[in-house]
Amino acid sequence: MKMHHTLIEKLISTFQVYAGWRDEKKLREALQKLNISVYKQTTGNEVLVDSAELEKQTRNITQGIEV
Repeated sequence: MKMHHTLIEKLISTFQVYAGWRDEKKLREALQKLNISVYKQTTGNEVLVDSAELEKQTRNITQGIEV
């Protein structure tokens, strides 16, 4: 299973913001707070995505809002 590019960007951002603290404490806490879901694409591929982003996109689709 692969990660969606938006999840990769979120992880990179998290590492950039929270890395460097003693024992990587803040980075560990930030990573523990991440909520990741499996999304099945129309092609049948399953990818890991950020749950909040998936929820946002799903809500926008049901409301007819294009992103």
